[in-house]
Amino acid sequence: DKTGTITLGNREATQLYPMPGVGEGELAEAAQLASLADETPEGRSIVVLAKERYGLRGRDLEGAEFVPFTAQTRMSGVDLDGRSLRKGAADSIRRWVEGQGGSVSEEVDTIVAGISVQGGTPLTVAEDDQVLGVVYLKDIVKEGMRQRFDELRAMGIRTVMITGDNPRTAEAIASEAGVDDYLAEATPEDKMA
Repeated sequence: DKTGTITLGNREATQLYPMPGVGEGELAEAAQLASLADETPEGRSIVVLAKERYGLRGRDLEGAEFVPFTAQTRMSGVDLDGRSLRKGAADSIRRWVEGQGGSVSEEVDTIVAGISVQGGTPLTVAEDDQVLGVVYLKDIVKEGMRQRFDELRAMGIRTVMITGDNPRTAEAIASEAGVDDYLAEATPEDKMA
């Protein structure tokens, strides 16, 4: 399993990439609101980034309906004051936006791919039928992992990394860590199987 074994397991939100016509502050607010029900370290880091970099603090959340993150939906969010905000894996958000009657621009795909090939995890943020932008989550490979996998290979052991990450991110991390192969977009049930 990648997280906590190969990587430090504390992916943090480090950068926001708003779509044209969307301000960074607007994206930060939407990402923070969509992350309030997400108790994962990643979700918490988005709330912290919005607070520390953009000064977004306390909210009136009366009447909010929270959508918690699950491994099955791969997104979280909130319905508040007539707004539906979601944050999550690019493919999950694409399906959600398209289900609302919207479409996702090629620019979103370009940003998502760029983050993934760097070994980061992209999280797309949407409001109703529009993608507002992408959050960059940075994941760090533990020091010395490549050498450990080289030692295992020398003993005749083939290593396969299993992760919930998208295939591009998985490939980048697998390459950096030196594992032999990887399985991407695995749910917890897939990992057990």
